[in-house]
Amino acid sequence: MRLSIVTDEISQDLKQALHVCRDLRVDMVELRKVEGKDIVFHDTASLMRIQSLLRDQGFRVCSIASPFLKCPLWSELALTARTKEQAREWDLLQRSFEVATLFGAPLVRTFSFLRIPDPTTIRPVLLEVIAEAARLTEEAGLKLVLENEHACNIATGEEAGWLLQRLPADTFGVIWDPGNEAYVGSSPFPAGYQHVRGRVLHIHVKDAIYPPDAPQQRRFVKMGTGSIDYVGQFRALAEDGYTGTISLETHYIHPNGGREQATRESFAALYQMLQEAEVALN
Repeated sequence: MRLSIVTDEISQDLKQALHVCRDLRVDMVELRKVEGKDIVFHDTASLMRIQSLLRDQGFRVCSIASPFLKCPLWSELALTARTKEQAREWDLLQRSFEVATLFGAPLVRTFSFLRIPDPTTIRPVLLEVIAEAARLTEEAGLKLVLENEHACNIATGEEAGWLLQRLPADTFGVIWDPGNEAYVGSSPFPAGYQHVRGRVLHIHVKDAIYPPDAPQQRRFVKMGTGSIDYVGQFRALAEDGYTGTISLETHYIHPNGGREQATRESFAALYQMLQEAEVALN
């Protein structure tokens, strides 16, 4: 397995984020936002500048964290309609392909529309949309990875499993995010993981606390201090032959040291848990 960090979890200043990554001996990064803007919305000149910075410092990019389908459910559900809102998202996906190709990143992320009260009611249209997105991504020579996101219609391993069963192509899989499942009060490991086992193409790690008697106090916390059995999760991944990337998505802010200190501390805890799980790192 390899380690990566989502750069804007450290700083929107990419130079500063890369400095921290270098301190932590990480040479793989995930690009989501740079200078307050989603990476897919940067113009060509800006992207070339970012690419040059990464190349000069010896960094590789594991994934383009596209915001595709992190939007309200389309008012018109049929794919043939191609309303303005649909066109905007499909254009965003195509732009993600261009950016991923530029940076040599094999993976492009998708979400599953912002969550509605009963996500099961839109499963047919979600399947239709994701299937089309997966087809387009494969044509672009890339892999589409669906993140289980607490704010979207697929938040848990079980919800992701329903879709994975219906889209068996090896160019489509999940970004497995135990923290997002824990944030909705569900159990990501071992329960949630069983539904995505064998289809994990990328991993986000962050830790969370969800007090059953006070759900309004749910929050993300430093790695290793939340409710997730990450040591068990990492052991299971190793047993299943996972050799992809584990990307730290810190998601909490240190009360004194801000995002940078939060990431440094979470990375140290992550490394310790991986050692405890006897996971070999590349």
